[in-house]
Amino acid sequence: MEKKTSHRGLDDIGKAWGWLFGKNRETDVEKAQLDAVEKQKIDNAKDEQQAIKTALDDPSAPPALINRAELERIFSFFKTKADRYGMRIAFLDVFVGDCISMDHALGRQECESLLNDICNRIISLSRKDEFAVKLDSSEVYLFVPFFQSEEELCLLSERLLKSIEEAIQIEYRNLSLSSRIGISIYPKNGKTLDELLLAARKALYKIDTSNKRLYHFAL
Repeated sequence: MEKKTSHRGLDDIGKAWGWLFGKNRETDVEKAQLDAVEKQKIDNAKDEQQAIKTALDDPSAPPALINRAELERIFSFFKTKADRYGMRIAFLDVFVGDCISMDHALGRQECESLLNDICNRIISLSRKDEFAVKLDSSEVYLFVPFFQSEEELCLLSERLLKSIEEAIQIEYRNLSLSSRIGISIYPKNGKTLDELLLAARKALYKIDTSNKRLYHFAL
């Protein structure tokens, strides 16, 4: 007697055949690959956040000089925290002097040595949750997450300017530099990293060097 195959059985065989050799399998494979990539992104983000948290929680970990790529990751982390808890973030643009004039007066090697000394002083005055940033040979910032008041930033600026002046006087007494600091605050002066850096730089150039107060807040 001939064995009959139900329509349901044929449908199941067709689905299996399509999964093994057809479009359904390709779709499932692509979805699995996309899921794996997305999971890796999430894991990487968690690892970065954990690394930052570990560094902040470790009292023995000294502040460090970071670059642009590191600043972008750290800013993204703290921006999320600031938005969640309604806190503010500050950037201090620390201007030492015109790089061309410094090169002419000191020479490239001594100029770089002075800037490195100033960076080290900024780091030494920073708390463990603050980050000194060097974007190029002349741009130096202090990234300050979660400050309490603008008065706190004023006092910090005064300490930085005093320390920079001391560094110049120790080795380069005859060098005339107009050190000053421009300050921008998130979210008042910008929502992105570039907006905040630019706001701090604009504030810096609004300072009247004849004035005793050599720091200025972005408007």
